[in-house]
Amino acid sequence: MKPGIVTLTTDFGPEGPYVAAMKGIMLGLAPGVTLVDVCHAIAPQNVLEGAFVLSAIVDAFPPDTVHLAVVDPGVGTARRLLAIKAAGQWFTLPDNGLITGVARTHEIEGAWEISNPGLARRQVSPTFHGRDVLAPAAAHLMKGGDPGELGAATSRFITIRNFEASADGQVCIGEVIFKDAFGNLITNIKEDQMAARPAGSWTVEVGGRRIDGVGRTYAESASGSLIALIGSGGWLEVAVVNGDAGRLLSAGPGTTVWLRPKT
Repeated sequence: MKPGIVTLTTDFGPEGPYVAAMKGIMLGLAPGVTLVDVCHAIAPQNVLEGAFVLSAIVDAFPPDTVHLAVVDPGVGTARRLLAIKAAGQWFTLPDNGLITGVARTHEIEGAWEISNPGLARRQVSPTFHGRDVLAPAAAHLMKGGDPGELGAATSRFITIRNFEASADGQVCIGEVIFKDAFGNLITNIKEDQMAARPAGSWTVEVGGRRIDGVGRTYAESASGSLIALIGSGGWLEVAVVNGDAGRLLSAGPGTTVWLRPKT
């Protein structure tokens, strides 16, 4: 079978040996595989942020792509490792909620525990399952291997409760779940949660600042303006035109955001 695509999403950072070590394992098991770095700047141990990134890329990749995601604060504990199929693609990841965003919008076609020591590296470090267990599992699936060889099928997987914003009447209470390279703050408030009112009739509050109205593009406002808009993934985001909203507001993943009708 012709080698396909494996993506990598981690909180390992852009430097150091960890990402390269996982790539080396997969290249050794599946020469010619196309490796795509999605993001290695997930905030350390921030599973919610990792779940958002996976949800943002799933519709951009072709069937049979394998997504290897490692944001794993429970590494070495009794938490499970899973191979999950959704949208015709595979996700190999810890069972800690990383699949939440994908599962929110796509039917889960199957899930298997990754527990077969015969498919892992001979020596498995208790602190680096990404290299020693998940990378070999990803290579196995990318080559068309039977997921049943990884371990038992399961119907259970953990999802994160706060992936979606909560609503109290007409007020929506959410949080920032990702800060991109431009400093834009992407929240967990979805566009459909604003459908009951015109975009201009909402007020967004974040970091002690108030933004009246939700716009369509960054260029609608003057340079330096603090704005709210619906981003390309359908999430409410806060930005500074030609600037950095995260720096201006001293805000990032975990910062609370309120969406209220304008009064």
